[in-house]
Amino acid sequence: MVLGRISMAHAIGFVLACTVGGTAILYTKSNPLTTGLGLANVGLYAFVYTPLKVIHPINTWIGAVVGAIPPIMGAAAAQKQANPHLRDLGWDAWLLGGVLFAWQITHFLALSFFIRKDYARAGYQMLSVTNPLLCARLATRYGLYLVPAGFIGAYMGCHDWLFAVDAALLALYLAYM
Repeated sequence: MVLGRISMAHAIGFVLACTVGGTAILYTKSNPLTTGLGLANVGLYAFVYTPLKVIHPINTWIGAVVGAIPPIMGAAAAQKQANPHLRDLGWDAWLLGGVLFAWQITHFLALSFFIRKDYARAGYQMLSVTNPLLCARLATRYGLYLVPAGFIGAYMGCHDWLFAVDAALLALYLAYM
């Protein structure tokens, strides 16, 4: 659309076809919770995150929620019950969702900092445009939030302690960058 190669009508048609098709697959191959999470994620992305980009920097956190939902969907789809609830999901689904949430904020804030002039020209209200110092501080803070995640996973038996140390070192490096 930006380059004018497809029309708005074609883009909307494609999105609707993917949403209907994806929802049908989730409904027939998984369970209502997974299907509901998928639909909620499409709605959150299309009707909250995307419009907020030109309104308020909170869009980054909404986008991180959108990115954190897929592992929770995977955990929901793996449930043996025909109709599981969010309370049926294990701690590991929530830990992975939390890691993805924190990583996406760290990653995006750091990247957006370097292209903040482009965002400003486009009229996007990214934190890197509205408050660059806070953007840098939050990128570091969310990177540091990732440090204990590997240790929590190792403590809970999800992986070994060597992985936890590696993950912590990588998180520290991410926060440093």
